[in-house]
Amino acid sequence: MKRKFALILSAVMAASSLPLTAYAANFKDINDVPWAGAETVINSVADKGLLSGYEDGTFRAKNNVTYCEAMQMVYNVLVKTGVAKSMDAVEAYAYMGTLDTYQVPKWAQMAVAYGLKNGIIDMQLVATKFAGGNTAATREDVALLFGNALGMYYDKEKDAAEAKKFADYWSISGERLVQIDLLKRLGVVSGDNYNNFNPKKNINRAEMAVMLNKTNGILTEGVEESGTITNITVNENKYYNFTVKMTQGGTENVMATLGQMPVYSGNTTQTVALSSLNKGDQVSLIRSGNSVIAMRVTKGSTAQSKYDMTGYVDSYKNDSLSFENENTGETVKYPIKSGAKIVVGGQTVTRTQLKTLLDDHYKEHAYAGIKTTIEREKKNGNYEDVTYIEELYITFTNEYTRVGEVKSFSTNSVNMKFIGSSSEGTYYFAANCEYYIGDTKSTAAALKKLADSGTVYVKVTVNADEKVSKVIMSEDTFDEGKKDTSRTYKVKSLNDKKLVVEENKETTTFTFGSTNPLDNITFYGYKGNDWENLGNVDKAEAFADNTDDTMYCKVVMNKSNKVTEIYLSTDKQAWNKTSDEKRERKGTVASIQNDVLKFKTSSVSYTLMDKYVKQEDKKKESDNIIKIGSTKTESKKMLTRLANDSAFELYAEIVADGNNKVTEIDARLTAATGKLVEYDPDDKKITIATSGGEYDLSTTSKPKLTDEDDKKFTLDDIATSKYVGEEIKLGFNSSGVVNQFTLVNGPNVGSGLTKVSGIATSAANGLQVDGKSKAYSFLSERKMTLRVYGSPTESLDTVKKMIADPNVKVYVEAGLDDQERVETLNVYIREAAGELTSCDSDYIRIRTASGNKFSLDLPGKVKTCNVKGLKQEDLEDGNADNKGYTVKVVLTDAGVISSITG
Repeated sequence: MKRKFALILSAVMAASSLPLTAYAANFKDINDVPWAGAETVINSVADKGLLSGYEDGTFRAKNNVTYCEAMQMVYNVLVKTGVAKSMDAVEAYAYMGTLDTYQVPKWAQMAVAYGLKNGIIDMQLVATKFAGGNTAATREDVALLFGNALGMYYDKEKDAAEAKKFADYWSISGERLVQIDLLKRLGVVSGDNYNNFNPKKNINRAEMAVMLNKTNGILTEGVEESGTITNITVNENKYYNFTVKMTQGGTENVMATLGQMPVYSGNTTQTVALSSLNKGDQVSLIRSGNSVIAMRVTKGSTAQSKYDMTGYVDSYKNDSLSFENENTGETVKYPIKSGAKIVVGGQTVTRTQLKTLLDDHYKEHAYAGIKTTIEREKKNGNYEDVTYIEELYITFTNEYTRVGEVKSFSTNSVNMKFIGSSSEGTYYFAANCEYYIGDTKSTAAALKKLADSGTVYVKVTVNADEKVSKVIMSEDTFDEGKKDTSRTYKVKSLNDKKLVVEENKETTTFTFGSTNPLDNITFYGYKGNDWENLGNVDKAEAFADNTDDTMYCKVVMNKSNKVTEIYLSTDKQAWNKTSDEKRERKGTVASIQNDVLKFKTSSVSYTLMDKYVKQEDKKKESDNIIKIGSTKTESKKMLTRLANDSAFELYAEIVADGNNKVTEIDARLTAATGKLVEYDPDDKKITIATSGGEYDLSTTSKPKLTDEDDKKFTLDDIATSKYVGEEIKLGFNSSGVVNQFTLVNGPNVGSGLTKVSGIATSAANGLQVDGKSKAYSFLSERKMTLRVYGSPTESLDTVKKMIADPNVKVYVEAGLDDQERVETLNVYIREAAGELTSCDSDYIRIRTASGNKFSLDLPGKVKTCNVKGLKQEDLEDGNADNKGYTVKVVLTDAGVISSITG
């Protein structure tokens, strides 16, 4: 299957390496959903902000989804996965008049405008299904939306072979088959127990959750194809060729170069050496476009326990390997056991050859995975455990990564404490170093600001010159360094040798020693409703013994399955309880979805409380405070509206408890763009309208006034009705009060200004209306706002041809500037006559007697088609092309064809 775009694997893996925040939606009626796994899927899409519940805490899984809701959900998943940018407010504005005409709800207009602009939906579907906002969507129409959205990134296949395997495929509308086929191939849709797709049935919220969840997975992780390795060849110990027999048929040759093709163990982010792959291993191929960019071993010789430790070789001397553990940053030294297996670049080598290869590749990093064994040996009259390397796998790479907690950060270096260790290291940045906060590209200065704001973590990529080429900073630990078993055990015994636990009457032992050093383990105990660092194993043992109650524990391990943290408590619910710890965070808000707030510079999620009060209304200590300095209304609902409206930039300072629940909010706007509704200088208030509705914002006594075209006007002018409807940008002071107005297009543009309307005729570089002699000239197309209804083409040259052509009737609404020049123009094609040259399911194209060619929007069904020999299906299938029909096309006021006669 061909892919049209590249999923950037490094970004995907970075995103997947961050721990998920456990704020499940926990809907009250989740058990009403009959199929297994519903709770996980629904909570997952709710947590991602793809689908929300109702204010009473219910999900209502069996409720139908409307067309507007479906488009909003498709838009959400495209934007939140990062494969599409949010709809630009200025671009969206071009569609708003029409959407208002069809009574599309304001909350859905941005998403619907995005769908129209990107070809996911067309105006005919909007006119017939989206109008009013209350029509329940059918399964085939929702498949059309998802199929067209994914069709921007994956190829559709015209034969629709997979869709035709549905038992009721014959009942699927013909133009929907290819989209449903794509979704079936990608695994987004499937049939019922009788293999029916049920295209005409309404889709419900539970079914929608499944489609959103699967689409989210496809857009973030790509599509993997499975197979079995049947042959491996290696050239120059560096270039690998794998022959993979694909499960779906055929074979694939995968070329891989050491250090460039990552191979992941199972569903983890742990990489394994190319040299450790064998014939018979089952793998899945991860693609970018037509290229395989990574492999995942799903079954075979490379299980996660393959290595006891992974890291980088410091030196090899006297048959001992000095080795830097990539998880802890600490250097250990182990002798290589006699007869040990040593593999370098896929080839088994001797110790002498190992030394030669390490010397030859001194400019590269030797990445190694080792498997150890412990021998009991007598030394100086005493027996002791000696750790030997019994298997060693090495590949050479030009870079490696380090993960740790930031201790200090400057614009040229970072000092970090390695995860699971007390060791620290300092790394210096290369001249071309790239800086990221999470997945977002940033600057060294921004990272320093984040580092100074509290505890943060960092992942650096170090090049062959020992300089950092990439820095990723996050408020969360990077998951690749830890693995929480998420199991609660009963503690049977704990000492400096081992921890013995029990779960479901099965005993598990965690042994401490040279391969799992106590120095790398932190012990915590639950005391006084909070977690406390116990310091060392002796104090942890005393804590565990000093009670007659059952002691429980949880164990955290790194990706090499070594214990890094142990949590002890007599309260089995301790892990679910709120800590009194407070966290402060500030920055620009990215979104608030389902009461979960996220900042643009952070991957951490913060949950809003049920209720907030203003500072002056606080009556008791437990009251949670909210302040929104920019608005006349201060409430959680208003905060959520502002955060999710792309017309605003919202800054917030919050205080959160140990469970990241927000107890205090101090927010203010820093930028806004919308259409002017009203400016009241006496009340110091300005009202603007955006796609999210109208907002009342506080202003200073005399806001600064600017205009991008340097035209002269005053605040008194802004207060008059003639500027209503103009696009205006607002600036804010540090208290969130509006202190600057900027009119984007200057005065006298659009609604509230001088307007003329009627049937247009041509005039010199302009038009006349209703046959009157007065002519109005056009501004340049760059300065005009132009909308054409009934045609897919919105070009001023085409409009001029339509107006000048006697075979086309055009109705116009023109907004005039103070020199009576046309600055806004709405064009409605009413009639067009000529030779029908071609048609398809979307457009009909005619050539008028003047020789002009025009395309007109063709709806699915034309009310009247009265041309001898011409049938409705001929129009839709393109069978009427070039057959010499002379037709007259009549369109409605909304630009939709109502009749074709001849």
